Amino acid sequence: MTSPKLLLGIAALGLCLGIGSFWLTRRTPGAPPQDEIQTLFRTEASGAGTLVALQPPPVPLRTVRWVGPLPGGAAVAQVLTQTGQQRVVLFQNGQLGPTLSLPCPPGVSASFFQFADLVDAIVAPGEAMTLLYRSANAAEPALILAWDLRSDQMKWAHRAKGAHLALSPDRRSVFLYGEGSVSILDLASAARTSILQVEIPQEVGEISSLLPTGPRSFLAAHGAGLSAWHQGSWAHTKAPMPSPLGFSRGLGALAGSAKTAWWQPEPGLLIPLDPKGLPGESRNLKVLLPEAAALDADLLRLLGADASGALWFGLARPTLPSAPAPVQEAAQAPAGEPSPLAEPSPSLPGAQAPVPSRDPWEAHLKQGLDRVYRWKPGEETMAVLTWAEAWKNLAPPAGFVPPTGDAGLRPEAGALTFGAPERLWWLPLPALQPR
Repeated sequence: MTSPKLLLGIAALGLCLGIGSFWLTRRTPGAPPQDEIQTLFRTEASGAGTLVALQPPPVPLRTVRWVGPLPGGAAVAQVLTQTGQQRVVLFQNGQLGPTLSLPCPPGVSASFFQFADLVDAIVAPGEAMTLLYRSANAAEPALILAWDLRSDQMKWAHRAKGAHLALSPDRRSVFLYGEGSVSILDLASAARTSILQVEIPQEVGEISSLLPTGPRSFLAAHGAGLSAWHQGSWAHTKAPMPSPLGFSRGLGALAGSAKTAWWQPEPGLLIPLDPKGLPGESRNLKVLLPEAAALDADLLRLLGADASGALWFGLARPTLPSAPAPVQEAAQAPAGEPSPLAEPSPSLPGAQAPVPSRDPWEAHLKQGLDRVYRWKPGEETMAVLTWAEAWKNLAPPAGFVPPTGDAGLRPEAGALTFGAPERLWWLPLPALQPR
């Protein structure tokens, strides 16, 4: 006769095996238990925003890196363990979303993937997330990886040169740019037959800002001016004469949408674009500011447009050269070929302004540039927000100090983030009240 203790032991063993089998069947083979990776962060309301705090898991971490805030109210945290496991945590409007344990894509070496840095991302909420990874070796192609948020599976992965991502207005295409070309990939499938590789003309150089205008078209701002790619061909507009204040190259910016876009060749200028990307009459920014802030008008640096269409500006610091700024020339085209860059539109500033006196500018800059401006086209004045004053009303968490400059503001994201990597404060853009 079998003893009661033996029967009880057999029953207990069977129960453990049953629970183990159930656990193994409810998660992806090789992936860590879900309750282990879903507790990496906790969130709580804090002042006008949300405080996000890292909760270190049992597995040692190598890197925690934040990307965002991103257009659409998203942010992504990269969590890289000492074992080389790549994880990403998606946040939407400051709230914790899914945590994903990413497999190494087919054809990608483990040595690359286990040490790659997440440098950019775009999120179509509820649809897909596209991640851009790069290694410390700048010559090595980047990895762009698309993840289906509905099926919780990888859609595709592709290697190409590039440093930045953008999403087409219809969410059908992903644009990878930043290193001599623009790769346009179909978000549904990155089959090589569907990838469009647009080579950047030598005269254009490095793109500083790209605005998709359709699934296969875009506007690009660069040091030599503005270029539009549409229906397989380029159209170029040469930049106006540089400011005598002297600004760093590569600050050209685009903001808005395909229907209502704005181009800023450099701080202090703002040029509307029609739906074809052709520039209109340059906007006089001085009349939008009070007389006491008139010098700021020449420093206004376009940061982007928010969901309401309002434009936000930071302030760029000039070099104040003692001699006139050199005339900006496009790179020379090969002999016998005309440069594709057109002359500036008659409506754009074209004459070199005189060098301003240094004394008033140096005194102005010493007062600090820690403020941002907001202007909604059609309004007669700009509103201003000074960080030192705004900080008092935002009630930030302990240990967070007022930001400097433009605080990395991306208006299209609808939010700002402060701190990181272990403590991050998410602040919605409407909490700011420029006056």
